[in-house]
This record gives sequence, C-alpha cells and structure tokens, in this order.
Amino acid sequence: MKKYLLSLLLLAPGIVAAQKPEKPVSFVLKGQLGSRLNAPDKIYLRYGRKTDSTEIRNGHFLLKGSVDEPKRAWLYLSRDGEKPTDYKGDFYLEKGTLTFTSPDSLKNATVTGGKLTAEYQSLFAAKQQPVYEVLKTLEKTFWAGTPEQRQSLEFKQGLRARRAVALKEDARLDSVFITTHPNSLVSLDQLDVVSDDKARHPFVEAMLPTLSPALRDSPQAVDIRNRMRKAALGLDAAPTLKVGMQAPDLMLPTPDGKQVSLNDYRGKYVLVDFWASWCGPCRAENPNVIQAYNAYKNKNFDILGVSLDEARDRAKWLKAIQDDQLAWTQISDLKGWQSAAATAYLVRAIPQNFLVDPTGKIIAMNLRGESLQQTLAQLVK
Repeated sequence: MKKYLLSLLLLAPGIVAAQKPEKPVSFVLKGQLGSRLNAPDKIYLRYGRKTDSTEIRNGHFLLKGSVDEPKRAWLYLSRDGEKPTDYKGDFYLEKGTLTFTSPDSLKNATVTGGKLTAEYQSLFAAKQQPVYEVLKTLEKTFWAGTPEQRQSLEFKQGLRARRAVALKEDARLDSVFITTHPNSLVSLDQLDVVSDDKARHPFVEAMLPTLSPALRDSPQAVDIRNRMRKAALGLDAAPTLKVGMQAPDLMLPTPDGKQVSLNDYRGKYVLVDFWASWCGPCRAENPNVIQAYNAYKNKNFDILGVSLDEARDRAKWLKAIQDDQLAWTQISDLKGWQSAAATAYLVRAIPQNFLVDPTGKIIAMNLRGESLQQTLAQLVK
C-alpha cells in the first residue's frame, strides 16, 4: 500500500515513539457517524498486528484501550456484518480522547482531539493542494492521453517535470514541518517514510539532527540510519523490484493444498495481488479487482491472489474469499509477513500488486482504482 499516492497518506503500522512512557498510554476513541448506523454495524480498530472492535448504536461508538507508546492506527467500518469498505487512517493512538464526527461515513469523519493527530493533519492539509492533488491530476492526465501521446518523449518529459516540481514542494513542506516540530513523533515518522527513497537520504541525514535529542537518539532513528548506511554500501536486504524486471516465481498451496506456480501463467497477463483477510483497504479494493477480472478474464488475463494471513487465521482467509466472491486462484503458505512470497516480492505493506506480462516481466505495480482499469484497457485486447 508505497510508491503510490495512498502510501503518502497511510504510513506503515507499528511505528514506535522515541521513548517509552513510564506507564501505558490510555486512549479513548468515540464517534458519531449518523443515526442510520446500528448493530450489527461494527467499528474495527487496527494498530500494529492487533485488532479491537465495538458495535455501533444509533451512530455512536466507543473504544478504550492502552498502548506502550503513541502510534498510528486505522479504523474500519463494517456494515450489516459485511466486509469493511469504509476506513479512516489519519490519526494516532495517544493519551486522551479522539472524536470522529460525520453525518454518513467513517472516511469523511472529522477527527478532533490529540496533539499528534492534529500535527499530522496539519502536515496533510499543507500538502493537499500543492502535492497530492497535483500528483493525482498528473496520473489522470497520463491515462487520458492517446497511446501515441503516452509514447511521446515530449509528453512524458512534461509530466515528469511537473511531478518533479510537486515532489520538490513535498520535500520543502516536510522540512518546514520538521524544523517547526522537532519534538513531534510525526516528524520522525515522516523521515522514516521518506527514507525508503534512496534519493531522499541526504534530506533525511540533514533533518535527523534537527530533531529533539529524545527523537534523534531513539531506536526508530537508529534503525533509519542503519538502513541508509546499508543502502549506501549496497548492502540492502534485497534489490528493489522495478518495472521491466523478471517477476520472481512463486509456488504456494491453494486452500485445498494444490501447489500453484506463477510460471503456470506464462502466456497470459497476470495480476499478482497481495492481500489479507484482516486488511481493510485490501477488502475495500476487492470490488474494483473483481470488476477488472470479470471484464478481462476471457482476454488473456488472470489474477493470482496471495494472502498474508497466518495459519491461525486460515478460517478467516477462507471466509473472506467466499464473502468477497473472489473467483480467481488464491494461494498462501499462511506465514503472514514471513511468507516466502512476501519476501520474494519485498512486500512491506498491503494492498500491493504486480502486473506481469506473458513473458513473465513486471510491467506495472500498485494498480488500484481507475489505474487498474485503464492499464488493462490499454494492454489486454
């Protein structure tokens, strides 16, 4: 779920604070989402690898808990016992009460309360028009072009130039935020996110010393520095998968135990789709993937679903396949993030997918929403 725009919006789960507080951080989440929502409608809270839930009554919900340190979290809304299709991710679990208010949905809810949450929202708001909207517009402009335009060097260079301007503004806004919030976990989290881009390592190196001593000497900051040093020495844990590379082969079992290999799909376009039953954004994207499958399944196209569920969640995986009506082949070794497939494809966040051409090469990555439909329309005839 990182090179794509939504990766800028939804940071990786489980990021830790600079120093653990002496006592657990107690949090309260309460919401009013419109009186039409009632049990069996439920709210799910996911943070790290933990999930809590509560029923909604007359549009109201209440969740209480504690964490060892403040951390990013996600809320998902399930209506009438169906899969979650509505989620909110721009908040932190921190001391105090967060209030979610909306007349109709979770994704449109206004979130108030909480210092870290307010700081994160201020950074997001500053980037909305000059960065996020520009990047979305550029993507739409590319796919709106004719096949001839998309092959045109002048057309592509023009879009790249505009994208470079947006990314430069993104870095400037990060710099402004971090220098004015040296004590904020949001600042460290943002440096953690951009450190995945080797081109931005000089920026991260320059900004880390501007953080407060507690943050710049934290285990998270140490990990960032170590990863950048390894990258500088060419000691990355694994090479980055890129468009044009040969897709690593997979061979994992289906629910009934049949071994299926990616090489079995040679001669077809195949979307290798990483997901999990517990992943709200994955489940929310499934209707779009189903639409693509139904439109192109008879045109030299197929999908191979790869689940990152664990063995203890096998029943949930099978139920999710049935509930979401996923008609294509599903495979998994049920080892979660330690899956051989996740390791081979360097998957650190989901949903994530790879479009592989008939020769076995990766030709696109992280296609979601309109991007998936438009890409398949151009390639699969």
